[in-house]
Amino acid sequence: MSKNPLLPAAYDVIWSGVVVLLVVLLIWAMVSIARSGLDPRVRLVWAIIVLLLPVVGPICWFVARPQKSNTSLS
Repeated sequence: MSKNPLLPAAYDVIWSGVVVLLVVLLIWAMVSIARSGLDPRVRLVWAIIVLLLPVVGPICWFVARPQKSNTSLS
């Protein structure tokens, strides 16, 4: 049985999926940074971190980002 050269190998499909997930995470983090309402210089620093560290940067942003306080209850 011969292999079809037009079909990608399993590792190609897996790596493609990993790359797509990383790009989605990166875009999601950048949109979140843009909507955060932080000082523009702070947003710029976070954007640089996220772009230079494409795996660790977005994870750090989602862990360390400032949470919006819900003051409408008081």
